[in-house]
Amino acid sequence: MSTRRAAGFTLVELIAVMVLSAILALVVWRNISAPIRSFVDLQRRAELVDAGDTALSRMNRELKLALPNSVRVAADGTAIEFLRTVTGGRYRAQAAPSGSGPILDFTTSSGSFQVLGGLPNGETVRSGGGGRAACLAGSVDCVVVFNTGQPADCTGGAVGSRTNAWCGDNVAGLSSIDLATGTLGFDRADAGTPLPFPSAEQRFHVVDTPVSYVCDGGVLTRHANYPIPAAMSVPPAGGTSARLAGHLESCEFTYVAGTATRAALVTIRLRLSDQTPEGETETVTLFGQTHVPNVP
Repeated sequence: MSTRRAAGFTLVELIAVMVLSAILALVVWRNISAPIRSFVDLQRRAELVDAGDTALSRMNRELKLALPNSVRVAADGTAIEFLRTVTGGRYRAQAAPSGSGPILDFTTSSGSFQVLGGLPNGETVRSGGGGRAACLAGSVDCVVVFNTGQPADCTGGAVGSRTNAWCGDNVAGLSSIDLATGTLGFDRADAGTPLPFPSAEQRFHVVDTPVSYVCDGGVLTRHANYPIPAAMSVPPAGGTSARLAGHLESCEFTYVAGTATRAALVTIRLRLSDQTPEGETETVTLFGQTHVPNVP
């Protein structure tokens, strides 16, 4: 009778294989972990940069629509606010030789005037009754003339003569619009005073809403469609809001008013951060500048 030895691994052989496999796995992991970690870090960094760049681009585009001299920044630099123009142009200041076309009369609190050269985006403006109060409340668009932004504090200056749209003296409700004849109606009869000063270049602007960008709690938020406030409030009361970017570690807005020889300048600095799986902080800083109009 023949006997056969059972085939298999001894305990020593099994331990040796496990040790060799562990050594081989460690060598392989050391060779591939660095590229994998680099890829993950690069992806995280790219996501932060993309979020910040998207926010900067959005703010840059909208700031270019700011009513001249309407930009204001919170004292701590974490919020910026401005009045957004939807259209504008030049108003008729003198009667045409044919006598057609009403002029913008600065001695009356309501009336109509003819636009010279057409009104871009005229089909998008909102008109209606309610005068200046309706425009300040946001139910109709506002006609603004000669906005110099003075005085900066609406508690100063003589009421009815201030050329700061936030104060409401050089603002009227858009009461009507006739694109066929290029005629706009304005109304501030409820204020009891006419528009205070004409523009040297016969300019006017139509404002549809105030806009704020606010950094708070690690989030950059855009606010719009709220009533026009005399004083800046952070965040503004009412309206709509939308998250623009997260992972915000800090932000800073600065505004340098324009002069007769250069446009105003808004500077934006965003610092975004995120945690790595190892508990480290990945941080990117983005910087942007926007020239905004300042000719009233």
